[in-house]
Amino acid sequence: MFAKRGRGLLLVPAWRGQQTRAELAGAAEAGERPRSDYVELARALNADIMDMQYMTERATPVARAVARRFGIVPAQVVEAFLRQRGYDHIVARADRLGLPLALLFKVSRGRRNTVLVSAWLSRPKKAVFLSRLKVHSHLRAIINYSSVQMELARTRLGVPAEKLHNCLQPVDEHFWRPLDEPTHDYILSVGWEARDYRTLARAIDGLDVDAVIAVGSAVLRPSGDVDALFGPMVRDTAQASRSARITLRQQVGPEELRRLYAQARFVVVTLHDVDVDAGVTTITEAMAMGKAVIVSRTRGQVDIVRDGENGLYVPPADPAALRAAIARLLNDPDEAERMGKAGRALVEAHHTLDGWVRDVADIATGRRRGRQPTT
Repeated sequence: MFAKRGRGLLLVPAWRGQQTRAELAGAAEAGERPRSDYVELARALNADIMDMQYMTERATPVARAVARRFGIVPAQVVEAFLRQRGYDHIVARADRLGLPLALLFKVSRGRRNTVLVSAWLSRPKKAVFLSRLKVHSHLRAIINYSSVQMELARTRLGVPAEKLHNCLQPVDEHFWRPLDEPTHDYILSVGWEARDYRTLARAIDGLDVDAVIAVGSAVLRPSGDVDALFGPMVRDTAQASRSARITLRQQVGPEELRRLYAQARFVVVTLHDVDVDAGVTTITEAMAMGKAVIVSRTRGQVDIVRDGENGLYVPPADPAALRAAIARLLNDPDEAERMGKAGRALVEAHHTLDGWVRDVADIATGRRRGRQPTT
């Protein structure tokens, strides 16, 4: 029905104003942003990317009608279902794309070799696809950064162990790298998902240090309105400690964020106690920049920080413990520097973007089966 356009199809979340594949690659080549994991994966798979440009320029009339009536995500799922015969490999870069697509394949008794790169399978609306609808029957593999999510998928959601692959969070270590920048007297926190900035504000109240909180991205759109997401965060922070010296930075671009990392004393990631590895992107970026990290040890955030080696774990929602950890690194910059160097070494050994792309491409093409979790 459709002409074949390459060996692979890669579905990624799409939104209006999304940068194209060429724009992302060009900006990365110019050193203006890190390489995109999905652009690099598409290159390795010789894959078309189903992003906003694809849906605008190439989508079938049926998918366009679905987009007008139901939105872009259902349209992408329908488009991938219709185009399936044109591709040897299909990789879905989000749960909300891959799980419904697998359901369509199951209902239609279609292909069984789609690969899902997952984020948070244990969320109830997503878990039902596996625990009740058993759509893993039509997935070749599920890849996730989190060993906790993989174990929950096996024990709670019924996914066969041989279909689960724990590929640790990648980071473009060439872009996120130590810079020759003067260190300023502030600590840095980055991100919004599952963040507990109230605890951070209480922890630094009275400490002789500033905190910079960078939320929002100039590249990736948050899943919601910026003011709606960050307004409560700002109010909570202000209410928690009016004397804490906190600066909120919004819509921070990659080069600016890299500078903030480089000039910070170290990085603090305070999290609510969730079962997903929230904060993982910030943690790996900070380590790649050669910065020590202090992280809430939640149920889901267990895979990266080696306590006392490349950072410090603290209990979630514990301002006293967080305050002690911050004071420890403020008072011992040599220890913070040692931890930062250890973090950089860990990134180079286990978290490189090229290594992640190679692993995912091998899984997607069937060259790697029954892989044990990456360590």
